[in-house]
Amino acid sequence: MCTSFVYRKENIIIGMNFDNDGKEFRISTNLGNDFLVSVKINKTFFPSFGINKAGVFINDLMVDSCEEGKYKRQNEKRWIPTTLVKKIMDNQIAFADLHSLLSGIEIVNSPNSSTHNLVVDRKGNTCVIEPGRKNIPSKPEDSSYYTMTNFPLSDYDEIQPETVTGSGSDRYLLVNRQLAGVKSILSPDKGFKILKSVEQHGPDWRTDLSLIYDPVLMRLLFRFDNQQDTIFEYKFKTQEIIHYNQSHEQKTIILTKKGITKNDI
Repeated sequence: MCTSFVYRKENIIIGMNFDNDGKEFRISTNLGNDFLVSVKINKTFFPSFGINKAGVFINDLMVDSCEEGKYKRQNEKRWIPTTLVKKIMDNQIAFADLHSLLSGIEIVNSPNSSTHNLVVDRKGNTCVIEPGRKNIPSKPEDSSYYTMTNFPLSDYDEIQPETVTGSGSDRYLLVNRQLAGVKSILSPDKGFKILKSVEQHGPDWRTDLSLIYDPVLMRLLFRFDNQQDTIFEYKFKTQEIIHYNQSHEQKTIILTKKGITKNDI
């Protein structure tokens, strides 16, 4: 079901738990000097979330459905969320142009699916896209943090409502309480602790991957559910995934467009 947040007060940190229902997934580059996680559906890998070479973050999280957002055939003026993810990852859309571009595009759900997108630039500006509902832009001046789980944020007038219902509302409230308590910079370690507090452990969904991304520094850290004590760092410029084993020996893997699974690391 997934949980994501943006802390944008003393520093900017993006955090996300990738909660998976058993689907195969892989990590890869897209154009190069970027980071993409794709999920396998019916023998095909589809882009799910990532960070493009300009440093823009985008994800695609499940959301409570609505009739107005149901699938319609795509065309030049109508896209599904996967198309939006792909265009962002292909660096075809600058964040500065996103809100005006979306005013002329209808976003509808993929067949048999209901999702919403969170897009974040390197300055902590956000845009939420909810098919059949509305798009929600916001700036750091609007709120010190921004959290998204699996209920529609467009049901509320506030940028970050304090009372919510729907799927993932418990995780949303728990993350917000912790972010509200951050008095200075949010460290990667604290970010991972927040993500750990809202991990899912089945039976239907479990957190397969957690990431912390500093868009100012272009620094990405992540870990897998089966390697909780191992933090991996991805270097955008060199496409290296680096981690240290128990003997403190450095291990490096070069990320490519072909991609790797968590079992390859």
